[in-house]
Amino acid sequence: MPLIPKNYTWEQRFCSSENPQHGESYDILLRVAFPGNRFQPDDIFTTEQFLKVSRAPHYWELFLCHPIDPDASHCSILENEVIFELVKQNPTVRWDAVELDVPRAERTALKEHYIAQHQKHLEERSKQRAAEKDRKKKDEIHRQIERERNDRSAIDTLLEESKQRELKRMELAMVKEYRPDPAKQQPTSRKSSSSNRAVASELCVPDPSQPPPAVRRSGTLEVSFSERTFVTPKRESMEQTEQEWTLKQAAARRAVGFADDDLRPDERNPEWLKQRGDTFFQQKNFLAAISAYSAGIRLTKDYYALFLNRSAAHLALENYQRCAEDCSAALELLQPAVEANRKARVACLARRAAALVKLGFLQQGYDEMVAASRLDPEEESLRAEVNRLRRCMDEQSESDE
Repeated sequence: MPLIPKNYTWEQRFCSSENPQHGESYDILLRVAFPGNRFQPDDIFTTEQFLKVSRAPHYWELFLCHPIDPDASHCSILENEVIFELVKQNPTVRWDAVELDVPRAERTALKEHYIAQHQKHLEERSKQRAAEKDRKKKDEIHRQIERERNDRSAIDTLLEESKQRELKRMELAMVKEYRPDPAKQQPTSRKSSSSNRAVASELCVPDPSQPPPAVRRSGTLEVSFSERTFVTPKRESMEQTEQEWTLKQAAARRAVGFADDDLRPDERNPEWLKQRGDTFFQQKNFLAAISAYSAGIRLTKDYYALFLNRSAAHLALENYQRCAEDCSAALELLQPAVEANRKARVACLARRAAALVKLGFLQQGYDEMVAASRLDPEEESLRAEVNRLRRCMDEQSESDE
């Protein structure tokens, strides 16, 4: 049974507009004699008209006769005493009493009302803080975008100025090269033959009044590399052998009904390749299905359905190791775990369990099947498989004994 302290004193500081008391930030000073001075954050509770101090085995509460401002009020914890510095919502109202006389039968309902009202106020304040945080974040993003735009504009301006200076320098250099210095020209020999003088007279001397030719436009040279299937460098001594191997692999893919080289550009789509693989799987052409799913995985490694469906084809061909690897890859992509991908995770776990059992890992396969059954407890086939694996484990343990 809690101990309820009864000793408390209160003092009202009424500040008139003609003679205000500077330095005081509260209107009501409430002193409560409360044993101990080690409190947790939840031990002291303050609302507009309800105060509570709770520290086992002591408990104290007070219903205020008038509302206060909880945000502006303060609480100080001293040795065996708690001091409340309360600020009135209406400073002009003089309090005749600090405690509201509430009948015992109504105290619980009134307390719940004040607590619910306080929680609603806290939720509204939390929403306001979240909205203010979002607004500040958006403003910061806009400012960052504006700064980046200004930086790009400044860089473009500097590049353009540098380009213009370089063009002007090149034009001046071409003009100087086109106009030879007369002082540096060597005088012609008087003993030159008449034929040399005739040739010299025919030389074209540039006219200074004519503008120099325009600068040639810049161009772009596109360089592409030939397609290389193998990871090793190309060698002439191995070229014929590599071509023979490539042709054999292409023929093998065409034999099973699917080849990457036969795809049109509009068919190089992971979703289309998945549907193509599903068609081959329904036709029990599992090799072609694996080729289609693998082509889709080469285009994108983030599509879990390609790994999941390819694991089914590997399981049908008894490639249990590849089946377990594809199930693990699909489970990594099925994150985070939500209700929308629960069925896919169940399929991955059940299929990996079957592959592990076939590989001889009975205990690991049983654990995987139990996890799949827990994800989908309404599936009867999973529970039946769990029971079957448990019986197999029991029989194996008995035979070992």
